[in-house]
Amino acid sequence: MPFQVNRIHPHFFAEVVGLDLRQDLSEAMQSAVTAAIDTHGVLVFRDQAIDDEQQLLFSSYFGQPQRSITLQRRNFERRLQREELSDISNVDEHGFPLGVDHPRRLYALTTKLWHTDSSFRKPSGKYTFLCAKRLPEQGGNTEFADMRAAWDALSPQKQQVLRTLQVQHSLAFSRSLIPGSPPLDEAERRSFVPCVQPLVRVHPGSGRSGLYLASHAERIVGLPDDESRQLLEELMAFATRPEFVHAHVWRPGDLLMWDNRCTMHRAMPFDETKYVRELRRTTVAEELPEPVA
Repeated sequence: MPFQVNRIHPHFFAEVVGLDLRQDLSEAMQSAVTAAIDTHGVLVFRDQAIDDEQQLLFSSYFGQPQRSITLQRRNFERRLQREELSDISNVDEHGFPLGVDHPRRLYALTTKLWHTDSSFRKPSGKYTFLCAKRLPEQGGNTEFADMRAAWDALSPQKQQVLRTLQVQHSLAFSRSLIPGSPPLDEAERRSFVPCVQPLVRVHPGSGRSGLYLASHAERIVGLPDDESRQLLEELMAFATRPEFVHAHVWRPGDLLMWDNRCTMHRAMPFDETKYVRELRRTTVAEELPEPVA
């Protein structure tokens, strides 16, 4: 492998050293990165000094970048010009902290829930790339959960029950979980209709099974609502037990890449009255199977 990969957690998450993301990646390098993410689920590339265009280029090696969901919002101006970039920050267009009631800060409240990017979309999110620009002096970590390790820890009897279940994912549902988070407006409702995803996925790269959960997971198809919610909440609590979780402490120059098909993540709080936190996110779409003729 043309770079060094150091596993950080017993189950997943690795540090990549010796790869400059400002340079074009050959097909062999792309294959090596894909092999690493298939194995580890989350990669952190250290000491990167990339701009937005370089992040988009790196992302595009691994799939089609999705347009940011913020394009549907009409109650504030986007700070970033490229439609594929999501602004993960608490700063305005001049770099100053946003007010506590600014819509962008309110929309970000749900990122503190365990979730999987774009599970409410078809196609769903494959990989996400998050690049640090400015970081708080304290707090603001990002936690990850390995959904393959959680699946492996379930009993064979439980696995048999879960393997064929289907789950409806809804952006409107996750928004409803946190007081103060804005409900979907008409444009968002049209664009992000709830969709059904398997509860258990077999990863195409590694062949490993894993739970596919998120705060967007509203209900299990075919089960009564109370039974459905109880099972989903039980699985969310199980999958985020400490032994399956790693907290990433950001460093300047970090770029994180994670596989949404086998991990969950959440943003951890920091003192937004004292610090700014500015990151850029891109997500590439999962490939849909070709229609049968």
